[in-house]
Amino acid sequence: MLSTLSRRTALVFGLVSLTIISAFLLEYFLSTTPGRPFGHTLMGHLVGWIGLSFIGLTFVYPLKRWQHPNQVWPKRWFQVHMVSGVLGPLIISVHAGVHFHAWVPILALVAMVLVVMSGVVGQALHHWAFRQLYERRHQMAFEGMQEEIVEAQLHDLALQEEALRWWKCFHGPLSWSFVVLALFHIGGALFFGGV
Repeated sequence: MLSTLSRRTALVFGLVSLTIISAFLLEYFLSTTPGRPFGHTLMGHLVGWIGLSFIGLTFVYPLKRWQHPNQVWPKRWFQVHMVSGVLGPLIISVHAGVHFHAWVPILALVAMVLVVMSGVVGQALHHWAFRQLYERRHQMAFEGMQEEIVEAQLHDLALQEEALRWWKCFHGPLSWSFVVLALFHIGGALFFGGV
């Protein structure tokens, strides 16, 4: 019997695989000319810009948190971050297709995939940490601890959460490396005759 986490991981992995394959198949069917992939057409460039716009939305949440670190932001911004972080790369996958012919777009695509995978892992870590804190709160309340002591201990536990700290050290720089590679790709495409 699979645990809840294993079933959730298998479901996420299966859905991600299915959507990536679907995006590549869509790009294949949109490539009407054999020598000219969809990503090199005017419509393909438009799809790339739309995907980039969604990816741009993912940076609103972390920039707001960086500007105001002590403020609690509404859950909606985090949801926008997560949804845009999945939709944008899927749209970019339709733009990119399976045509790997230049190093910078390949590296940007690999970085984008790593950022998305890192985001999924981060969301799982976040869920796990909150679940642990929730269970610990109920355990301490069941033991009869005062609410102030429970809050203080939970606050200390949350500050000590090493896994989330390490994940942030990976996800942030990886995201910015994707941005740099994407900018090089866009600059190169525009310089060498892209739209």
